[in-house]
Amino acid sequence: MTNRVLMIGLDGATFRLLRPLCEMGVLPFLASMMRGGVVADLMSTNNPLTPPAWTSMTTGRSPEVHGIYDFLRPAYLDDGSVYLKVNDRRDNRAETIFSIANRNKLRATALNFYGHSPAPQIDGYVVSGFVPWKHLRHGMHPPELFDKLKASKNFDYRDLGMDIGEEKKCITGIKADEHADWIELQNVRDAAWTEVTCRMMQDDRTELTAVVLDGPDKLQHLFYRYVDPDCYPGAPGPETEALKTLCIDFYRRMDGNIRRLVAAAGPDTNVLVTSDHGFGPTTEIVYINEWLSQNGYLVWSKNSVADTKGSLTADKIKDHLGMIDWRKSVAFCPTPSSNGIYLKPDMGNGIGVKPDDYLETVLTMRKQLLDFRDPRDGKPVFLDATLNKLRGKSFVEPCPDITLKLRDGGFVSILAQDQVVVQRELADGTHNPAGIFVGFGPMFRSGVSLDALNILDMAPLMLTLLGVPVPRDLEGRLPTEALDDGISATTGGFTMATVDTDHEEVSEEDREALLRQMKQLGYMD
Repeated sequence: MTNRVLMIGLDGATFRLLRPLCEMGVLPFLASMMRGGVVADLMSTNNPLTPPAWTSMTTGRSPEVHGIYDFLRPAYLDDGSVYLKVNDRRDNRAETIFSIANRNKLRATALNFYGHSPAPQIDGYVVSGFVPWKHLRHGMHPPELFDKLKASKNFDYRDLGMDIGEEKKCITGIKADEHADWIELQNVRDAAWTEVTCRMMQDDRTELTAVVLDGPDKLQHLFYRYVDPDCYPGAPGPETEALKTLCIDFYRRMDGNIRRLVAAAGPDTNVLVTSDHGFGPTTEIVYINEWLSQNGYLVWSKNSVADTKGSLTADKIKDHLGMIDWRKSVAFCPTPSSNGIYLKPDMGNGIGVKPDDYLETVLTMRKQLLDFRDPRDGKPVFLDATLNKLRGKSFVEPCPDITLKLRDGGFVSILAQDQVVVQRELADGTHNPAGIFVGFGPMFRSGVSLDALNILDMAPLMLTLLGVPVPRDLEGRLPTEALDDGISATTGGFTMATVDTDHEEVSEEDREALLRQMKQLGYMD
């Protein structure tokens, strides 16, 4: 019998919300899977963010190996200034489970994953996520798949793309009468991905099928406080209650999508429900570039303007790097979602940190960060400041030198301010390291709750469920405690790098679309 695997990724899903919703009867199907399968927290990458996390889940390798830390990566010009490049598939240095399955004569389908554009030429199907709908053709394989999906009558193929016009409304001050349409848009998009996945499993089933439904992440960035029973959503009243109802209905429809996917897969399929990270409330804004400025690492240019709204508006997204005087700055944070500080390497022009000075500089900065206290309460703001182990090999590797963990779990701000820490009026939603894992099917144990698993464990688990040898250099382990007795991994050879440079560069339009999307989803405070 052919082993089959269906992975359903719920971007940003957290048991902190799902368990209460199960108890309320909102998620009857997911609740039945949790009762009849294996449940565990799934710990994300060091910075719990979509690009590194999904890439780690599908490669079994950490960001230090696959090279994806964020949506964007900084690059340096000869005059010492910095610009941002969009990360895409060519920047991923590790082989994916889809390619590994192919090498073992199995076919695979990857739908709505970040970083799969330009689409890889796998034996199976690819529709990349985070691609503007106008450029979806470049994110699909095989080429004829685009025309097939475009001709579909029961959904609009444009709903598979990002940066849809309605999402542009998702800015600070969105009107209450627009909330319902925006939430409905997320329902429509997740339903479209569900339809595509079910159709593919029906028409041309591959042994491995994986799809990401990203609606939970989008909803929670904007409306988290309305669904977390421990958060204050705002003044009570009809509008607040109506928004709560809309959010609850979103999860009810999400449960219906999961039911459809599992039914289409059939009872012989092993199903994994996973998330790239969890979610929780954020109650303050930490202006990390302002901290760097106050500690002498960064100098604001004459064009910089102090933030007064707590958000990065569209014009500031485009121009925020111009607010830094690069000839006088040696460190910076390029994007809020990175939660990372980059030390500028001296490229031979005398601007930046020299290799011989690097270790002392980064260790001094780390100590200063951990010693920093909020003047209001005297407590540490940075719970951790992790050094990147690659820096012992290459100072010019495009990766953060220090990755920060804030005390409220939020993302930093990169704007100028006269204070480093500012309280939010109401809590927003932000990423949390603890995502979800539910295993259900013929090879999983039943009714078991496990200690937390690591996101790196998912690649060896899926390969084992497929009957594929697990490459010896994967960093995760096979969680045998989730499987029936007698199931173990077969060890294979080593993985292969899959860098492909035969496709065109990412356009400026795509870059700007991604920047707008990051802002709309709450990554650009």
